Amino acid sequence: MASAILLEAQGYDVTAVTLWTWQEDMQDQSRLERARNSARRLGIPHRILDVRQAFYDRVITPFVDDWKQGLTPNPCVMCNPEFKFRTMKDLADELDCQYLATGHYARLSRTDAGSRLMRAAHHYQDQSYFLYRLPAALLDRLLFPVGTRSKDQVRQLAGQYGDPVADVRDSQDLCFIGKNQLKDFLFRQGVESGPGSFVDVSDQVIGQHSGSWQFTIGQRRHLGQSFGRRMTVLAIDHQRNRVTLGEEEEAFTQRMWLTDLVFPADPPDTMSCLVQLRSQGKPLEVSVTINRDRAEATLEFQEPARITSPGQSAVFYDGDLVLGGGIVSRVQP
Repeated sequence: MASAILLEAQGYDVTAVTLWTWQEDMQDQSRLERARNSARRLGIPHRILDVRQAFYDRVITPFVDDWKQGLTPNPCVMCNPEFKFRTMKDLADELDCQYLATGHYARLSRTDAGSRLMRAAHHYQDQSYFLYRLPAALLDRLLFPVGTRSKDQVRQLAGQYGDPVADVRDSQDLCFIGKNQLKDFLFRQGVESGPGSFVDVSDQVIGQHSGSWQFTIGQRRHLGQSFGRRMTVLAIDHQRNRVTLGEEEEAFTQRMWLTDLVFPADPPDTMSCLVQLRSQGKPLEVSVTINRDRAEATLEFQEPARITSPGQSAVFYDGDLVLGGGIVSRVQP
């Protein structure tokens, strides 16, 4: 609730909103109760929206479908524009609220041409990677009050108001699945392929697994067996149910392709910029060529980049400014 504290201090009339989303283990009640307590301590109105079914239909179902197609999706990236912020906007319109504010660590640049998304002031906690698909028109109504502060400063501020969320540990897990439960969750959702083979780069069988869907490109841990040396997933053939393993030094690429592109303004046909392949990944120098006929972008890295999985996002930056991004469709071996 640090965002609410900061906004009230600036003179805004604040109403807290909590989205009650679907969770397999039904553990969301504790989060809802923390939100109620926080709003009560601050003396501000609080509304809970029961969006469990809509969340399941619009976030979880596409997430599972992507896995069934052999992709490794990032549900947070798609949930933000397609569900979370859209739901908040509809409620804000209903309540006649001018702005939407969240606790995301990001910033906004306001110009005469409109608002642009930027990294948080403290890069190690930046969340702009998850927000790059937000439409430009919505950015004009957004506020990110904690984007200029460190996480420690935010926790300290919440603690001063006795907010119990100040002591809640950060979670890197998906919000709708219990800790380390992804494989079991996907199995229960019908994602399975049966026994298959691990192969090396020469296509020689070196081991067995129980389904290619359990692995992601670039994975180095939890392969299910020992190969006598550290191995990395280099490629996955879901049709043949085969997983190619190799040495870590082989897990790099010079080129990849993106589809489902999103830009706040019409981009040039070619540009040089930084790209981030993971939420906390190192920004990499890249040349981008956009094929407008195919709605596809080709990325050429200045230095070999560690491979990532189709279905993940690549986000472009000019310093702290978010230029846009897209979904990885292919990676050059």
